[in-house]
Amino acid sequence: MRSLVTALVLLTPFLTVTPAAAQSIARPNSWTLTPFLHGSLAVGDPAPENSFGLGFAVGYDWTSNLGFEGELSHLFDVAGDSADVDWSVTTFSGNAIYHFDARHVTPYATLGLGFEHSGHSLNDLADLPDLSATEITVNFGGGVKYPLNDRWTARGDLRRFVASDIAPDHWRLYGGLTYNLGR
Repeated sequence: MRSLVTALVLLTPFLTVTPAAAQSIARPNSWTLTPFLHGSLAVGDPAPENSFGLGFAVGYDWTSNLGFEGELSHLFDVAGDSADVDWSVTTFSGNAIYHFDARHVTPYATLGLGFEHSGHSLNDLADLPDLSATEITVNFGGGVKYPLNDRWTARGDLRRFVASDIAPDHWRLYGGLTYNLGR
């Protein structure tokens, strides 16, 4: 009997150990800052071209899976190489982010609501309608986060932006570096 009790005491730690589960890299109750570069893809009618842009996001990870972020981004010129038209697109949105538990990288899905301002500047000689507008926009998509060290994370994202009327709909592909500001 004594041998059985000794064996059970020695084996108990091994019988109750479970393999480490994959975890999201989001830290509960922490703030993040993400500057990013982005480009538009498949800009919708009536904008003829894709554009390069800049942006930044401020986020709060409520739990290890659920976070929120506000972001501001700007596409420089979706009119392309036209000398008569400059057409910028600026978006401001609030987004919910769901981080999935995975090893090595953290995939995430996002859904947001905001405003898109389409600024249409015409040369005095251009005989085109002014398509400037500020509209409600919905965005959805996803991406991955990869930890570089304790504070920095590389991030890639693809989202679809759908505006309510004249402002162009588009896909946005971005890459950024997230800095964890802590609590």
